[in-house]
Amino acid sequence: MQPMESASSPDSAGAPKGGSNIDLSSTLRSGLFASGVTQTKGQRYRELFWENKHTTVTMCFVFWSFGTCVAFLGPTLLDLGCKTGTVFSTMSWVFFSQSFFVLLGSACAGFMLKRFSREMMLLVGTFMMTVSMASIPMCNALWALAIVLAVMGFFMGTIDTVANVSMICIYGKDVSPFLQAIHFFYGVGAFLSPMIAQPFLLNEDCSQFISNTSEPLFPNETQPAATLEEARSMTHIDYAFFIMALTMVPVVILAFSLVGRKHCLRLLGGAPPDREDEENKEYESMADPEIRYASEDQLTKGTAPLVIVTVLSATLMFLYDGLQASYGGYIYSYAVKGPVKFRKSDAAYLNALFWGMFALGRLLSIALATRLSPSFMLFCNIIGCTTGLLLMLALRYNHLMLIVGTCLLGIFMSSVFPTALSLTEQYIHVTPSTTSFLVFGAAVGEMTIPVIVGHEFELTGPTSFLVVGLILCFISIIVYMTLWLAGLTILKPDETPGIMVFFAKYMPKTVQKMEGENASLVNQNVQYYSRMESTTPIQSPDDPDGKVKFLKKECETSY
Repeated sequence: MQPMESASSPDSAGAPKGGSNIDLSSTLRSGLFASGVTQTKGQRYRELFWENKHTTVTMCFVFWSFGTCVAFLGPTLLDLGCKTGTVFSTMSWVFFSQSFFVLLGSACAGFMLKRFSREMMLLVGTFMMTVSMASIPMCNALWALAIVLAVMGFFMGTIDTVANVSMICIYGKDVSPFLQAIHFFYGVGAFLSPMIAQPFLLNEDCSQFISNTSEPLFPNETQPAATLEEARSMTHIDYAFFIMALTMVPVVILAFSLVGRKHCLRLLGGAPPDREDEENKEYESMADPEIRYASEDQLTKGTAPLVIVTVLSATLMFLYDGLQASYGGYIYSYAVKGPVKFRKSDAAYLNALFWGMFALGRLLSIALATRLSPSFMLFCNIIGCTTGLLLMLALRYNHLMLIVGTCLLGIFMSSVFPTALSLTEQYIHVTPSTTSFLVFGAAVGEMTIPVIVGHEFELTGPTSFLVVGLILCFISIIVYMTLWLAGLTILKPDETPGIMVFFAKYMPKTVQKMEGENASLVNQNVQYYSRMESTTPIQSPDDPDGKVKFLKKECETSY
């Protein structure tokens, strides 16, 4: 990393060469300006977005493609079963194929980021997702479909990790609304995918043709075809996959423009935006009183609390990403085969309703993330999901309650992942390796829980679909409370007695006071720069002995 030079200080040339080569006087001036009362939080977020608009917009549309690839399997599962000649219970393994390689891709991405640039990984990932989507119509056997979905899943996992790492490295502690924004586009893609597929659905149960039984899987539907070959000739689902692949082509072009911009800057002699620009932005924002990185309390507690927070956050993502994948994948089958007996055409719209509410929830979360603390948002998310599943299970014969519960689940489940990631960023410094581990945990949930739900769906009946989801929500309440308590041991707020700590943590202004809003600006700057590798301690009025510890800056930048 090149040392920063102060343009406003005439003696910067004579600055001492030890330590991190930072001009402290310039730093103080920029810190005082940054903490001025004239700049609101909303203005700060708008300024940050404008500085990184190209990368942020690209990430948003990359996640739109990601959401499209996630949500198409649910409503097309029966039609793909007809196309490949596979019974419904066996088709649940295509979820496993895709999810397992999402897991593998997210794990590999953490290592690949050290070898390849983030922009190039995004370009390759979006291109391969588009190609694999267009290849699905050519799959007439289950093994071929599993291979195509495995390739798609691997690159879905890589771009999931890369996009989240990029946003955290760009925005740091201010990442919450921007994470909500890219995950909102994930919801938009997941909402549009079933809507694109619905007009091309066969509305045919092929299980009786494949298993040589006379009783259809969905007895409340008429059977327009008499044989499996006739059903295959009547399906038009291939058009849906071609349309979805075409909508992903502009995203590939946008990712290519990001790569082209980086290489053009290199050819013109400019610094790549993913190195100096992002690091300079981090330094300019260091005087913010909400900065938590590298506090001395956190350093003296060792690595055990950091490991505990990381594992608990990954567990929470495991539960809710698994629940999201299960609900999005099986709500169509539950609505048709369960107690309410929806028509298949209506069930497809119910699937789209879930993803539509999912997208709406993430849109609302963009604004809420600027007003509410992540801990309070996550608490509301968990309670909302639990309430929705309780209502659907208690009134499982009510059509309206299934619709209402789907809306509640979509809205409250939508922001669990980005909010949990933001909460983790508040408790500890999230590195690319940490992010990769968190995404890995979420991918494990996406891989295993849908298979469990599919197995129980066939073994014990459709109601098990809601029972498993409710069990996951109850477990998540315990995990959340443990995570919150672990976070308190790291942040160590002021002497706030008893239960008042619990409620005080949910109010952003109170959090600022608890963490020392009126602390010395010099000490805050020293704490933030302690993330840089240095050999010369910096003294401040609050640290007369120069005992501040330094950490190496861990936000790895790809090259």
